[in-house]
Amino acid sequence: MKFSRHILPTPITLAAGLLATVVAASGADTTWTSTGAQQPGTPDRPVWSIAVSPAHPAVLLAATQGRGVLRSTDSGATWTSAITGVDSAWVVRFDPIQTATAYVGTQTAGLYKSVDEGKTWMAQSQGLNNMDIRSIAVASGLIVAGTAQGVYYSTDSATSWHSLGLESLDIAAVEVLPGATGSTVFAGADNGTAGSGFLLKSEGLGGSWAAVKGNFPTDAVVASLAVAPAPSGGTDSPVLAGTSQGLFRSDDRGATWSPLAGLPTTDFNIALFNPANPDQIYVGSDGDQGNGGVFRSLDRGASWSTFGAGLPVKPRITALALQPLNPAQVVAAAWNPTSGSAGAYRIADPAATVAGVTASAAPSASSHPSATPRPATAGPAPVRRSSATPAYATYAVALAVLLALGAVILARRWRTRREDQHSFRP
Repeated sequence: MKFSRHILPTPITLAAGLLATVVAASGADTTWTSTGAQQPGTPDRPVWSIAVSPAHPAVLLAATQGRGVLRSTDSGATWTSAITGVDSAWVVRFDPIQTATAYVGTQTAGLYKSVDEGKTWMAQSQGLNNMDIRSIAVASGLIVAGTAQGVYYSTDSATSWHSLGLESLDIAAVEVLPGATGSTVFAGADNGTAGSGFLLKSEGLGGSWAAVKGNFPTDAVVASLAVAPAPSGGTDSPVLAGTSQGLFRSDDRGATWSPLAGLPTTDFNIALFNPANPDQIYVGSDGDQGNGGVFRSLDRGASWSTFGAGLPVKPRITALALQPLNPAQVVAAAWNPTSGSAGAYRIADPAATVAGVTASAAPSASSHPSATPRPATAGPAPVRRSSATPAYATYAVALAVLLALGAVILARRWRTRREDQHSFRP
Protein backbone atom coordinates (compact mmCIF):
# COMPACT_ATOMS: atom_id res chain seq x y z
CA MET A 1 0.00 0.00 0.00
CA LYS A 2 1.31 3.38 -0.98
CA PHE A 3 0.88 6.54 1.09
CA SER A 4 -0.31 9.60 -0.78
CA ARG A 5 2.33 12.29 -0.87
CA HIS A 6 -0.40 14.91 -0.55
CA ILE A 7 -1.12 13.94 3.06
CA LEU A 8 2.51 13.83 4.16
CA PRO A 9 2.68 17.50 5.22
CA THR A 10 -0.29 17.01 7.57
CA PRO A 11 1.72 15.56 10.50
CA ILE A 12 4.22 18.39 10.14
CA THR A 13 1.41 20.91 10.26
CA LEU A 14 -0.04 19.26 13.36
CA ALA A 15 3.30 19.16 15.14
CA ALA A 16 4.06 22.76 14.19
CA GLY A 17 0.65 23.75 15.49
CA LEU A 18 1.35 21.92 18.75
CA LEU A 19 4.68 23.67 19.12
CA ALA A 20 3.13 27.06 18.34
CA THR A 21 0.45 26.43 20.96
CA VAL A 22 3.08 25.57 23.54
CA VAL A 23 5.05 28.72 22.72
CA ALA A 24 1.93 30.85 22.99
CA ALA A 25 0.93 29.26 26.30
CA SER A 26 4.40 29.63 27.74
CA GLY A 27 4.57 33.23 26.57
CA ALA A 28 1.28 33.97 28.31
CA ASP A 29 2.77 32.69 31.55
CA THR A 30 5.61 35.22 31.35
CA THR A 31 3.69 38.40 30.62
CA TRP A 32 3.44 41.39 32.92
CA THR A 33 -0.09 42.57 33.72
CA SER A 34 -1.13 45.89 35.21
CA THR A 35 -2.13 46.13 38.83
CA GLY A 36 -5.00 48.31 39.97
CA ALA A 37 -4.96 52.09 39.70
CA GLN A 38 -3.61 54.07 42.63
CA GLN A 39 -6.69 56.26 42.47
CA PRO A 40 -9.39 55.20 39.99
CA GLY A 41 -10.02 57.75 37.28
CA THR A 42 -6.69 59.54 37.66
CA PRO A 43 -3.19 58.79 36.32
CA ASP A 44 -0.80 56.88 38.58
CA ARG A 45 2.12 58.71 40.11
CA PRO A 46 5.75 57.43 40.13
CA VAL A 47 6.53 54.71 42.67
CA TRP A 48 10.03 54.72 44.15
CA SER A 49 9.78 51.72 46.47
CA ILE A 50 7.50 48.72 47.10
CA ALA A 51 7.57 46.49 50.19
CA VAL A 52 5.82 43.17 50.81
CA SER A 53 4.63 42.12 54.26
CA PRO A 54 6.60 39.03 55.37
CA ALA A 55 3.55 37.76 57.27
CA HIS A 56 0.87 38.42 54.64
CA PRO A 57 2.32 38.59 51.11
CA ALA A 58 -0.79 40.24 49.65
CA VAL A 59 -0.16 43.33 51.79
CA LEU A 60 1.91 45.86 49.83
CA LEU A 61 3.22 49.28 50.77
CA ALA A 62 4.35 51.77 48.11
CA ALA A 63 6.34 54.98 48.46
CA THR A 64 5.21 57.39 45.76
CA GLN A 65 5.86 60.84 44.36
CA GLY A 66 2.72 62.88 44.93
CA ARG A 67 0.51 60.36 46.74
CA GLY A 68 2.73 59.64 49.70
CA VAL A 69 2.50 56.11 51.08
CA LEU A 70 -0.09 53.76 49.59
CA ARG A 71 -1.28 50.46 51.07
CA SER A 72 -2.90 47.46 49.40
CA THR A 73 -4.24 44.27 50.98
CA ASP A 74 -5.05 42.54 47.68
CA SER A 75 -1.68 42.45 45.91
CA GLY A 76 -2.14 45.85 44.31
CA ALA A 77 -5.65 45.47 42.92
CA THR A 78 -6.78 48.41 45.09
CA TRP A 79 -4.84 51.03 47.04
CA THR A 80 -5.56 53.41 49.92
CA SER A 81 -3.60 56.34 51.31
CA ALA A 82 -1.70 55.33 54.44
CA ILE A 83 -0.24 58.52 56.00
CA THR A 84 -2.25 61.71 56.14
CA GLY A 85 -0.31 64.84 55.27
CA VAL A 86 2.62 63.08 53.58
CA ASP A 87 2.65 63.71 49.84
CA SER A 88 5.96 62.17 48.76
CA ALA A 89 8.09 59.30 50.04
CA TRP A 90 11.28 57.64 48.84
CA VAL A 91 11.46 54.26 50.52
CA VAL A 92 9.45 51.72 52.50
CA ARG A 93 10.75 48.64 54.32
CA PHE A 94 9.29 45.86 56.46
CA ASP A 95 11.22 44.45 59.40
CA PRO A 96 12.00 40.81 58.51
CA ILE A 97 11.90 39.79 62.20
CA GLN A 98 9.08 41.91 63.63
CA THR A 99 6.94 41.26 60.58
CA ALA A 100 4.14 43.72 61.44
CA THR A 101 6.64 46.59 61.69
CA ALA A 102 7.37 48.82 58.71
CA TYR A 103 9.40 52.00 58.15
CA VAL A 104 8.94 54.76 55.59
CA GLY A 105 11.39 57.43 54.55
CA THR A 106 9.69 60.58 53.31
CA GLN A 107 11.09 63.40 51.19
CA THR A 108 10.43 66.25 53.64
CA ALA A 109 8.81 64.83 56.79
CA GLY A 110 11.43 62.46 58.15
CA LEU A 111 10.89 58.83 59.06
CA TYR A 112 7.65 57.10 60.02
CA LYS A 113 7.06 53.75 61.71
CA SER A 114 4.09 51.37 61.71
CA VAL A 115 3.54 48.36 63.96
CA ASP A 116 0.36 47.10 62.28
CA GLU A 117 1.48 46.37 58.70
CA GLY A 118 1.01 49.95 57.58
CA LYS A 119 -2.49 50.65 58.89
CA THR A 120 -1.36 53.42 61.24
CA TRP A 121 1.89 55.40 61.43
CA MET A 122 3.86 57.52 63.86
CA ALA A 123 6.69 59.98 63.19
CA GLN A 124 10.05 58.71 64.48
CA SER A 125 12.62 61.37 63.63
CA GLN A 126 14.21 62.23 66.98
CA GLY A 127 17.91 62.83 66.39
CA LEU A 128 17.67 63.19 62.61
CA ASN A 129 19.19 66.43 61.32
CA ASN A 130 17.90 65.90 57.80
CA MET A 131 14.27 65.04 57.02
CA ASP A 132 14.92 63.81 53.46
CA ILE A 133 15.13 60.04 54.11
CA ARG A 134 16.20 58.29 50.90
CA SER A 135 17.09 54.77 52.02
CA ILE A 136 16.48 52.36 54.91
CA ALA A 137 18.03 49.04 55.94
CA VAL A 138 16.80 46.80 58.77
CA ALA A 139 18.86 43.90 60.15
CA SER A 140 19.59 42.25 63.50
CA GLY A 141 18.01 44.93 65.67
CA LEU A 142 19.82 47.69 63.78
CA ILE A 143 18.13 50.26 61.55
CA VAL A 144 20.20 52.42 59.21
CA ALA A 145 18.82 55.39 57.32
CA GLY A 146 20.44 57.21 54.42
CA THR A 147 19.51 60.88 54.12
CA ALA A 148 20.31 63.73 51.75
CA GLN A 149 23.04 64.64 54.23
CA GLY A 150 24.62 61.52 55.63
CA VAL A 151 23.85 58.28 57.44
CA TYR A 152 22.03 57.66 60.74
CA TYR A 153 21.40 54.57 62.83
CA SER A 154 19.02 53.42 65.54
CA THR A 155 19.27 50.49 67.95
CA ASP A 156 15.95 51.13 69.72
CA SER A 157 13.43 50.51 66.92
CA ALA A 158 13.68 54.06 65.56
CA THR A 159 12.88 55.76 68.87
CA SER A 160 16.13 57.74 68.62
CA TRP A 161 18.70 58.30 65.89
CA HIS A 162 22.46 58.86 65.92
CA SER A 163 24.70 60.22 63.19
CA LEU A 164 27.18 57.96 61.40
CA GLY A 165 28.68 60.80 59.36
CA LEU A 166 29.01 61.27 55.59
CA GLU A 167 27.15 64.59 55.79
CA SER A 168 28.63 65.70 52.46
CA LEU A 169 26.95 62.85 50.57
CA ASP A 170 23.40 62.27 49.37
CA ILE A 171 22.89 58.65 50.43
CA ALA A 172 20.72 56.76 47.95
CA ALA A 173 21.33 53.27 49.36
CA VAL A 174 22.29 51.64 52.67
CA GLU A 175 22.69 48.02 53.72
CA VAL A 176 23.77 46.05 56.78
CA LEU A 177 25.80 42.85 56.61
CA PRO A 178 25.73 41.08 60.00
CA GLY A 179 28.87 39.27 61.11
CA ALA A 180 30.20 37.17 63.96
CA THR A 181 32.02 40.11 65.53
CA GLY A 182 29.77 42.95 64.41
CA SER A 183 27.95 44.41 61.45
CA THR A 184 29.39 45.98 58.33
CA VAL A 185 27.43 49.00 57.16
CA PHE A 186 27.47 49.96 53.47
CA ALA A 187 26.42 53.34 52.11
CA GLY A 188 26.06 54.32 48.47
CA ALA A 189 25.73 57.89 47.23
CA ASP A 190 24.51 59.35 43.97
CA ASN A 191 25.36 62.96 44.68
CA GLY A 192 27.66 65.06 46.83
CA THR A 193 31.38 65.37 47.46
CA ALA A 194 33.11 61.99 47.25
CA GLY A 195 36.88 62.07 47.45
CA SER A 196 37.61 58.37 46.94
CA GLY A 197 34.34 56.99 45.63
CA PHE A 198 30.60 56.81 46.09
CA LEU A 199 30.45 53.41 47.82
CA LEU A 200 31.74 53.27 51.38
CA LYS A 201 31.67 50.84 54.28
CA SER A 202 32.06 51.06 58.02
CA GLU A 203 32.95 48.21 60.34
CA GLY A 204 30.60 48.65 63.26
CA LEU A 205 28.93 51.87 64.34
CA GLY A 206 32.00 53.98 64.95
CA GLY A 207 31.42 56.07 61.83
CA SER A 208 34.85 55.29 60.41
CA TRP A 209 34.12 55.06 56.70
CA ALA A 210 36.40 53.82 53.94
CA ALA A 211 35.73 53.82 50.21
CA VAL A 212 35.53 50.30 48.83
CA LYS A 213 38.30 49.20 46.48
CA GLY A 214 38.85 45.92 44.69
CA ASN A 215 37.84 46.72 41.09
CA PHE A 216 34.95 48.98 42.09
CA PRO A 217 34.91 52.11 39.87
CA THR A 218 35.50 55.22 41.95
CA ASP A 219 33.44 57.43 39.65
CA ALA A 220 30.32 55.22 39.62
CA VAL A 221 27.42 56.62 41.61
CA VAL A 222 25.45 54.06 43.59
CA ALA A 223 21.66 53.78 43.44
CA SER A 224 21.02 50.42 45.08
CA LEU A 225 22.50 47.96 47.58
CA ALA A 226 21.29 44.49 48.49
CA VAL A 227 22.56 41.88 50.95
CA ALA A 228 21.53 38.25 50.57
CA PRO A 229 19.85 36.58 53.56
CA ALA A 230 22.38 33.73 53.49
CA PRO A 231 25.73 32.82 51.92
CA SER A 232 25.70 31.92 48.23
CA GLY A 233 28.88 30.29 47.00
CA GLY A 234 31.02 31.59 49.87
CA THR A 235 31.26 31.93 53.62
CA ASP A 236 29.63 35.38 53.75
CA SER A 237 26.38 36.62 52.30
CA PRO A 238 26.95 38.32 48.95
CA VAL A 239 26.42 42.05 48.46
CA LEU A 240 25.15 43.64 45.26
CA ALA A 241 25.68 47.24 44.22
CA GLY A 242 23.63 48.76 41.43
CA THR A 243 25.55 51.64 39.90
CA SER A 244 25.69 54.02 36.95
CA GLN A 245 28.22 51.63 35.40
CA GLY A 246 26.48 48.32 35.86
CA LEU A 247 25.91 45.74 38.58
CA PHE A 248 28.71 44.65 40.93
CA ARG A 249 28.97 41.80 43.43
CA SER A 250 31.14 41.11 46.48
CA ASP A 251 31.42 37.79 48.29
CA ASP A 252 34.00 38.86 50.87
CA ARG A 253 32.23 41.61 52.85
CA GLY A 254 33.09 44.30 50.34
CA ALA A 255 36.85 43.71 50.13
CA THR A 256 36.72 42.93 46.40
CA TRP A 257 34.06 43.46 43.74
CA SER A 258 33.30 41.95 40.36
CA PRO A 259 31.11 43.31 37.58
CA LEU A 260 28.34 40.90 36.61
CA ALA A 261 28.31 40.16 32.89
CA GLY A 262 25.34 39.25 30.72
CA LEU A 263 23.40 42.43 31.44
CA PRO A 264 22.86 45.49 29.23
CA THR A 265 25.47 48.23 29.47
CA THR A 266 23.38 50.63 31.52
CA ASP A 267 22.68 51.75 35.06
CA PHE A 268 21.02 49.50 37.64
CA ASN A 269 18.98 51.22 40.29
CA ILE A 270 17.36 48.19 41.96
CA ALA A 271 18.82 44.89 43.14
CA LEU A 272 16.82 42.23 44.96
CA PHE A 273 17.70 38.80 46.32
CA ASN A 274 15.00 36.19 46.75
CA PRO A 275 14.86 35.90 50.58
CA ALA A 276 14.24 32.15 50.26
CA ASN A 277 17.12 31.49 47.84
CA PRO A 278 20.14 33.81 47.51
CA ASP A 279 21.04 32.22 44.17
CA GLN A 280 17.98 33.89 42.62
CA ILE A 281 18.40 37.60 41.88
CA TYR A 282 16.19 40.25 40.31
CA VAL A 283 17.47 43.62 39.13
CA GLY A 284 15.82 46.65 37.61
CA SER A 285 17.08 49.47 35.44
CA ASP A 286 15.68 52.82 34.34
CA GLY A 287 18.25 53.03 31.54
CA ASP A 288 18.07 56.19 29.45
CA GLN A 289 18.81 54.48 26.12
CA GLY A 290 15.93 52.02 26.25
CA ASN A 291 17.98 49.36 28.01
CA GLY A 292 15.86 49.48 31.14
CA GLY A 293 13.66 46.66 32.36
CA VAL A 294 13.64 43.74 34.77
CA PHE A 295 16.29 41.03 34.56
CA ARG A 296 16.55 37.74 36.44
CA SER A 297 19.31 35.27 37.30
CA LEU A 298 18.78 31.81 38.78
CA ASP A 299 22.48 30.96 39.13
CA ARG A 300 24.04 33.57 41.44
CA GLY A 301 24.35 36.12 38.65
CA ALA A 302 26.39 33.93 36.30
CA SER A 303 23.76 34.35 33.57
CA TRP A 304 20.86 36.72 33.05
CA SER A 305 17.72 37.00 30.97
CA THR A 306 15.10 39.66 30.41
CA PHE A 307 12.24 38.74 32.71
CA GLY A 308 8.81 38.68 31.13
CA ALA A 309 7.20 40.66 28.35
CA GLY A 310 4.52 43.29 28.30
CA LEU A 311 6.18 46.18 30.11
CA PRO A 312 5.98 49.63 28.47
CA VAL A 313 8.32 50.33 25.57
CA LYS A 314 11.78 51.28 26.85
CA PRO A 315 10.72 50.69 30.45
CA ARG A 316 12.22 52.69 33.28
CA ILE A 317 11.88 50.49 36.36
CA THR A 318 11.67 52.45 39.61
CA ALA A 319 10.64 49.80 42.15
CA LEU A 320 10.73 46.03 42.47
CA ALA A 321 9.44 43.51 45.04
CA LEU A 322 8.88 39.76 45.38
CA GLN A 323 5.73 38.25 46.89
CA PRO A 324 6.25 34.75 48.39
CA LEU A 325 2.95 33.44 47.08
CA ASN A 326 2.42 30.09 45.37
CA PRO A 327 3.77 30.63 42.75
CA ALA A 328 5.87 33.64 43.62
CA GLN A 329 4.86 36.98 42.13
CA VAL A 330 7.16 39.82 41.10
CA VAL A 331 5.81 43.38 41.32
CA ALA A 332 7.48 46.23 39.42
CA ALA A 333 6.80 49.91 38.96
CA ALA A 334 7.65 51.78 35.76
CA TRP A 335 7.75 55.49 34.95
CA ASN A 336 8.24 57.48 31.76
CA PRO A 337 9.50 61.00 32.61
CA THR A 338 8.87 62.18 29.05
CA SER A 339 5.17 61.36 28.97
CA GLY A 340 4.69 61.44 32.73
CA SER A 341 2.99 58.04 32.64
CA ALA A 342 3.50 55.64 35.52
CA GLY A 343 2.13 52.25 36.51
CA ALA A 344 2.66 49.06 38.48
CA TYR A 345 2.83 45.57 37.01
CA ARG A 346 2.97 42.00 38.27
CA ILE A 347 4.06 38.64 36.90
CA ALA A 348 4.18 35.07 38.20
CA ASP A 349 7.57 33.40 38.55
CA PRO A 350 7.20 29.61 38.96
CA ALA A 351 11.00 29.32 39.00
CA ALA A 352 11.31 31.20 42.29
CA THR A 353 11.89 29.33 45.51
CA VAL A 354 9.12 29.99 48.02
CA ALA A 355 9.56 29.62 51.76
CA GLY A 356 7.26 30.36 54.65
CA VAL A 357 4.06 30.84 52.64
CA THR A 358 1.26 31.39 55.12
CA ALA A 359 -2.19 29.91 54.83
CA SER A 360 -3.60 33.40 54.39
CA ALA A 361 -1.91 35.73 51.93
CA ALA A 362 -3.72 38.74 53.39
CA PRO A 363 -4.67 39.57 56.98
CA SER A 364 -8.23 38.83 57.98
CA ALA A 365 -10.55 41.76 58.50
CA SER A 366 -10.81 40.98 62.20
CA SER A 367 -7.11 40.49 62.85
CA HIS A 368 -5.15 43.17 64.68
CA PRO A 369 -1.38 42.66 64.56
CA SER A 370 0.20 43.23 67.93
CA ALA A 371 2.18 46.42 68.39
CA THR A 372 4.44 44.67 70.90
CA PRO A 373 7.65 43.31 69.37
CA ARG A 374 7.91 39.58 69.77
CA PRO A 375 10.64 37.08 69.01
CA ALA A 376 10.63 35.59 65.57
CA THR A 377 9.38 32.05 65.29
CA ALA A 378 10.93 29.55 62.97
CA GLY A 379 8.99 29.20 59.75
CA PRO A 380 8.61 26.15 57.58
CA ALA A 381 11.64 24.81 55.82
CA PRO A 382 12.20 26.31 52.36
CA VAL A 383 10.23 24.59 49.65
CA ARG A 384 11.98 24.39 46.31
CA ARG A 385 9.60 25.53 43.64
CA SER A 386 9.72 24.34 40.08
CA SER A 387 12.58 26.03 38.23
CA ALA A 388 10.44 26.56 35.14
CA THR A 389 10.76 22.85 34.38
CA PRO A 390 7.14 22.43 33.26
CA ALA A 391 7.56 24.99 30.49
CA TYR A 392 10.82 23.50 29.28
CA ALA A 393 9.43 19.98 29.60
CA THR A 394 6.48 20.93 27.42
CA TYR A 395 8.83 22.34 24.81
CA ALA A 396 10.80 19.11 24.93
CA VAL A 397 7.70 16.97 24.47
CA ALA A 398 6.55 19.04 21.51
CA LEU A 399 9.99 18.91 19.95
CA ALA A 400 10.22 15.15 20.49
CA VAL A 401 6.83 14.69 18.80
CA LEU A 402 7.96 16.87 15.90
CA LEU A 403 11.19 14.88 15.49
CA ALA A 404 9.35 11.56 15.69
CA LEU A 405 6.85 12.65 13.05
CA GLY A 406 9.71 13.89 10.90
CA ALA A 407 11.37 10.50 11.14
CA VAL A 408 8.13 8.75 10.13
CA ILE A 409 7.68 11.10 7.19
CA LEU A 410 11.24 10.53 5.97
CA ALA A 411 10.79 6.78 6.24
CA ARG A 412 7.56 6.95 4.28
CA ARG A 413 9.13 9.11 1.59
CA TRP A 414 12.06 6.74 1.32
CA ARG A 415 9.66 3.82 0.98
CA THR A 416 7.64 5.69 -1.65
CA ARG A 417 10.74 6.46 -3.69
CA ARG A 418 11.81 2.80 -3.56
CA GLU A 419 8.37 1.69 -4.74
CA ASP A 420 8.36 4.31 -7.51
CA GLN A 421 11.78 3.19 -8.68
CA HIS A 422 10.62 -0.43 -8.62
CA SER A 423 7.46 0.41 -10.58
CA PHE A 424 9.37 2.14 -13.42
CA ARG A 425 12.25 -0.31 -13.53
CA PRO A 426 12.40 -2.10 -16.98
